[in-house]
Amino acid sequence: MNKKLFLQILILFVAITGYSQQYTEKQIDSIIDNIKKMGDSIPNIAIDNSLKSYKYSEILGYKKGMAVSSMLAGKNLYDINQYDKSLEQATKSEEFASKINDYELLSEAYRLKGISYIGLGLYKQGFLELKKGLNVTPKISNTDVAFKQKGLLYNDIAVGYDRSTGTIDSIKKYFRLGYNQFNKIENTKLKNINLSLASANVGACYLALKQYDSARIYLINASKLAEKENYNSVKLYAYIDLGNLESKKNNFDEALKYYENALFLAKKLKKRELQRDIYLNLSQLYIRLKNKDKEEFYFEKYFSLNDSLQKNQQKAVIATVKELIEEEYSTVEKIRNTGVVTLFLSTVLTILFLFFAIRLYKMKKNEKRKIAKKMQRLQKKKEMLEKAILLNGTSLDEVLELAKNNDSMFLSKFEATHSDFYNKILQEAPTLSKMELIVCAFLKLGFPVKDIALYTNVTVRSVEARIYRIRKKANLTGKNDISIWIADL
Repeated sequence: MNKKLFLQILILFVAITGYSQQYTEKQIDSIIDNIKKMGDSIPNIAIDNSLKSYKYSEILGYKKGMAVSSMLAGKNLYDINQYDKSLEQATKSEEFASKINDYELLSEAYRLKGISYIGLGLYKQGFLELKKGLNVTPKISNTDVAFKQKGLLYNDIAVGYDRSTGTIDSIKKYFRLGYNQFNKIENTKLKNINLSLASANVGACYLALKQYDSARIYLINASKLAEKENYNSVKLYAYIDLGNLESKKNNFDEALKYYENALFLAKKLKKRELQRDIYLNLSQLYIRLKNKDKEEFYFEKYFSLNDSLQKNQQKAVIATVKELIEEEYSTVEKIRNTGVVTLFLSTVLTILFLFFAIRLYKMKKNEKRKIAKKMQRLQKKKEMLEKAILLNGTSLDEVLELAKNNDSMFLSKFEATHSDFYNKILQEAPTLSKMELIVCAFLKLGFPVKDIALYTNVTVRSVEARIYRIRKKANLTGKNDISIWIADL
């Protein structure tokens, strides 16, 4: 920990512990300023101090202090992937920001709610909140801040589309809109911080499009700007994508350096989801380096952390959906208590409650089923990697090599060992192309989309596009899980 950061923590500690129980607004503002200076370097301390600052503001009745403190707590909770808790803090911040008509804070509260919902996989609610945030930005008096907020919100919409399998064009469109907003900022430091984020995101889009030279320019620029402003979160994202870029270009030593730097930052910032992804990237890199021990070591790390994250997210989603149900119930209950509700509204309440109760039950059931399927696929892959299952006298590594080289022998080997499946899928969708059949073969073998992209040397988006075409040719509805459909053939 450097001296400057240590001094900030010491000042903050003295500010919190040294004063009497009753604080002034000025003292609370000073505590908040020191929390902001911590940035994303020490999230746990920032969360703890933000919650204390909220309590002091609450005692004083200082609404702005409560709004800002809950916002800071929420942001740091989001950074360590506790999306349900960040949503709770964002809702508090929204309440107090509305009361004092602070439109910058209000826009930021909507934004934090939006990205927290997206983190939980509740995309519809997430996009609604992000659009509310955009609607508030014209009321922000400071022009630079308005540009910053619009840029961040466009950025988050792009991320939401990326996670909810939107098209690469729509993702790139919103990232570019965000970049253009950040470029209008006049304050140099504020501009650098936000342009570093925008550059990382645009670079990631170019990487997905295999435009490697353009990707490198944006990603290097992102890492330099982030380094200059000590913006560790952006450095982390840039390092991961630079590692992916070097890996795709077979520069394995460079890729390894970027992944190791990214892993260090992910652990430091407690970003467990990114830490998990880096473990998988390292495992796949060591496959290509033919280092079996390290490949298995990092895959085991990935497998263990992914299992933990899946369980935590399931609990968070269930808790959030329950809260949404309670809000609906509470709203109707308040109306009924005024004596205005008739028997009709009581009936509506019952229907609503039953609807959400059934929806929650189905969601829990689907989550359990999805997790079970993912666990099965991961276990199957692990067994394949460990035991090198033979397919008609050909090792798995050889079959994968055939697929990577777009060799027609891959389908021949697969057809020979899975003739029933091969015949059935062609009966269901006779117009499938060669590459679409390869994707079906990988899905049948239990590989997730990321691995299919890696083994076939294409982007995740390209694999998802092929799966979309397979679904269309097989006349699958939105309700049908393609993995289950293929497994049943």
